[in-house]
Amino acid sequence: MRIKDLPAPVTAAKADWLPGTHWIGFTPRNGSTNAREQRRAAINAQINGGYIIEYVTLKFDDPNPGYETDAGYLAEKASHSEVAGKFIAVHRLRASARSLKAILGDQEYEELQNMWADGDKRYRWSVAFPIIESYALVPHRYANAVLSPEAMARVFGHPSGTLRPLNDDERSQIAELEIEPRPTVNAWIGIEDEAKMAEQSQINSDTVKLINGDLALAALEGMSEEQKAKVRRRAAWLAERFVRRRAKSGQLVCDNCNFDPADKAAHTTVTARSLLDVHHMNPLEEGIRYTTEADFCLVCPNCHRFMHRLARTLTDPMEKAKALRPVEK
Repeated sequence: MRIKDLPAPVTAAKADWLPGTHWIGFTPRNGSTNAREQRRAAINAQINGGYIIEYVTLKFDDPNPGYETDAGYLAEKASHSEVAGKFIAVHRLRASARSLKAILGDQEYEELQNMWADGDKRYRWSVAFPIIESYALVPHRYANAVLSPEAMARVFGHPSGTLRPLNDDERSQIAELEIEPRPTVNAWIGIEDEAKMAEQSQINSDTVKLINGDLALAALEGMSEEQKAKVRRRAAWLAERFVRRRAKSGQLVCDNCNFDPADKAAHTTVTARSLLDVHHMNPLEEGIRYTTEADFCLVCPNCHRFMHRLARTLTDPMEKAKALRPVEK
């Protein structure tokens, strides 16, 4: 998979000396609620519904006095040398009303401020965005080997307390970088937020039926009935958005066998859309990771039926997952 295959553009870069784990933090001008909300709004505007690419700076900050020999600090400093100057990951962030303290817990938050806060300004990185979808670059790439000198200077040649927006030319320069998905512990935050939007949306009943059929393969273990309902509704909502986008772009064909229903439906009252099924390619991952429109495809009913029947005959998880995806062309 490459960056260009993501369902939304990479709109900005985040530069920091400390790689993000399950959240990305920004420091407001001061510790007031107003300053935090202003910083949050600015970051949201820069994200603009897209992804961010994470860049690790060459410089590694020094901790507050007394932490120079801290085991955690020394481990982070040692690992920094391996990623300094490189693009390491692409993330989707979720603006959350949760504070960084709520994300980390009181003890970890206080320890973080003890180590890195500037004097009594105990709000470093306190504007926190949970990472709800994440892809590792494989391999990590030096940014100056990917971006032109002009792009490097424009994007990273100045300090910034926010993100660094990318233009179309810079997006084209990172488009071919290879990425692979990786799990993130905050996926449920994004799922739950979008489940609320799904509840307020109209979804075609056929789409709901098809997606519920696909999700029959998903165990959804450890979830309450309410959570399972949210996962199913959100998946159907995503599928409906995917179908509408494909219809708008004139791409109503089977992704597996290339069947074009327009020819069959010509000169009849039958719609091309009604001759294709929307199919969830990764039903076993629903509720586990933050799924997107990229997890769906369009297939003719014959291919759809075959995918499911083949998957039911397989026990190996990798083979089962492969059976549920269109044939690679």
